[in-house]
Amino acid sequence: MRTLATWRRAAALGLALAIAAAAAVPLRALAAPKHAEDKTPAKAGKGVTTVPTVPELQQPGQQPQPTDPRAMDIYRAILRSGAARGAADTLGDGLYRAALEAFYQGQMDSTQARASQFARTYVRNLKVNDALELSLLVKNCRDFDYQPLRAYGRVLDLRQSGHPDSAAGAAKAALERWPGAQVRYHLRFQMAELARERGDHAEAVAQALAIADSTSKSRLAPRALKLAGDETIAMGQGQERALRIYQELLERYPDSPLAPGVRSQVLQMRKKLQL
Repeated sequence: MRTLATWRRAAALGLALAIAAAAAVPLRALAAPKHAEDKTPAKAGKGVTTVPTVPELQQPGQQPQPTDPRAMDIYRAILRSGAARGAADTLGDGLYRAALEAFYQGQMDSTQARASQFARTYVRNLKVNDALELSLLVKNCRDFDYQPLRAYGRVLDLRQSGHPDSAAGAAKAALERWPGAQVRYHLRFQMAELARERGDHAEAVAQALAIADSTSKSRLAPRALKLAGDETIAMGQGQERALRIYQELLERYPDSPLAPGVRSQVLQMRKKLQL
């Protein structure tokens, strides 16, 4: 019995020591084992893509990283394409087209509302100037209850739909009925362009010079002078007369967008006359 009691005491002491040893083990030693990291460097062509750091996109204080030349070429191509496309933004063309259709149909209130909304909303669109022109026409040409302006809209509609003769007839009829209308210079300019298209250079020059008269104060005067000079050359009336017309454009409207091209044209014409 004494031996059995001794054995039981020894077994209990061993169990207590085992429990104490287990309690002393840190918790992190019982956590799940970490996956072994692959220290082998990746080889090219195995599906691993390295994204180079573009210098233009580095954060302040960041050390410059080696750049893949091919990635830089792609990056610069994206920048160039964006710059070329930005100025020709066509977003909002539908609204401008709706304003133009309203103008063709003589709906001036709708034209004004849609053109103004387009110009405010889509400032990068190349048709903004055209939309502003529509707004100015509706604002400034209210005389005769918009009838001359509606006639001008019909002229534009006929012309863009491929009926130049009908457009010229409508413009002439409008000028005869309302010779002093606010929109008369726009009607004359349409007649000048239509005359040029059908080869009637003399009529084109006559209508253009009527627009460019110094008393007209029309916004179309620079374009009319350029058209008159070009048609003077086309009808064979000599370089000197055309030079006088071009020179008048440069003197009266030196800041016109047409001025640089006309100035270059004048220099070339004078060189030829000196030969």
